[in-house]
Amino acid sequence: MSSSTNADGITSSRSGNTLAATLSILQNSSDETELLASIATLQNLSPKRVPSCTDDMATSSIEYHAIPFHIGRAHLKLPSSNSLRRKKNVRTANVYFDEYLRNCTVMGLMNDDVVKEHHLLLDLLDDGNNDDNNNNSNNGKLTAGQIREMKVARHQRKVHVQNRIRDMECRLKRRIRLEIQYDEELEGWDGDGIAREFEFARLRLFAEESLDEMQSSKLELEMLDMAIRFEGVGSNDSNNNGKPPSDARMIPNGREAEPRQQHDNNNNNNKLSTKSSLNLTQITQDPISGQLNFNKQQLVNGTLQSIGLPTTSSTQIKRQQITEGVFQPSWNLPTMSLQELAERETADAVARSKSQREYEAKRKESMVPRRYEQLVRDGKEDDAHLVDAAAELDRAWDDWKEENPRGSGNKMGERGDRNF
Repeated sequence: MSSSTNADGITSSRSGNTLAATLSILQNSSDETELLASIATLQNLSPKRVPSCTDDMATSSIEYHAIPFHIGRAHLKLPSSNSLRRKKNVRTANVYFDEYLRNCTVMGLMNDDVVKEHHLLLDLLDDGNNDDNNNNSNNGKLTAGQIREMKVARHQRKVHVQNRIRDMECRLKRRIRLEIQYDEELEGWDGDGIAREFEFARLRLFAEESLDEMQSSKLELEMLDMAIRFEGVGSNDSNNNGKPPSDARMIPNGREAEPRQQHDNNNNNNKLSTKSSLNLTQITQDPISGQLNFNKQQLVNGTLQSIGLPTTSSTQIKRQQITEGVFQPSWNLPTMSLQELAERETADAVARSKSQREYEAKRKESMVPRRYEQLVRDGKEDDAHLVDAAAELDRAWDDWKEENPRGSGNKMGERGDRNF
């Protein structure tokens, strides 16, 4: 089967079906083998070059420029056996997200705000990598207000792009429903123009999602660094040449390091016993009275022992009650869920509507005097008896309004004793 290459450097031999099938696997599968195979397929389908103008792009090749974004998402879905591997996958995903955003900048799909936010996130990630080496925690930090403004602006851009995508989908469905030809125009849009605008809007949406992933990865990388230090895995793994580490913290069950650990504990106990004991004073504040409590403790053989009167059981119970009530809300909690409230309100509305209809039906069937406007609304204006009764009722109502003009009731100013 022959294959052709378009201006973007994309081979068009069954590539459309291959891309759709690969993206479906990435979305639905969590198997590592399938994900790695899909990543390799996407890398083969990736465009050879990035055009500097969207006018030079073929409509069928626009979706291929989102492949770096999909590869980044695939790396985030890869299963990880430890924190070090997860950190590697997250950093690889950020590389592809950065590549995709740079390509969108070259194609002119991103405005100045998105480009500025992209560079800011890159600086934060670079500062985070420098913090790992320099242990400087002041770099790469944003205030809560700056993060909130960034997220709000990004959410507004995403909503605008999503509305644009829905608009193009509605236009396309209208053309299909009206059986309009692909090259014919409807409301100033032909089939190719709708398809191109739809694909470009999707590229802009993927750019916003790339920014979301990069910002989220900043926090995830910080937690992964802490987890790596806690697990004890790092650069020492490559120096052990496949041998199990000697540190018990780096072994899941710690069986191979039990003799050495026990020997170290015995040496530490002997050192503590030979040295003088260490006296400590723990200062706490009573949560009710606000008084300071001084609890003297002594470090003996690696354990803390209190000096002085032991804590009574009543004090322990009191402290436990205070501790349990710290996070208790001071207001009454709801007694039903929103779904139960909605069902109750719906049932009440249906009952009121039913009783109202029954009441109106009884009024229409009865000979109760009504106003002429109500007779016209019910279609009873031809009944002479009802019309006479309505005329009398309207006349009485007019007389009452003449005797009681509007605003003639009691006033707030007339309250109180008029002698003052």
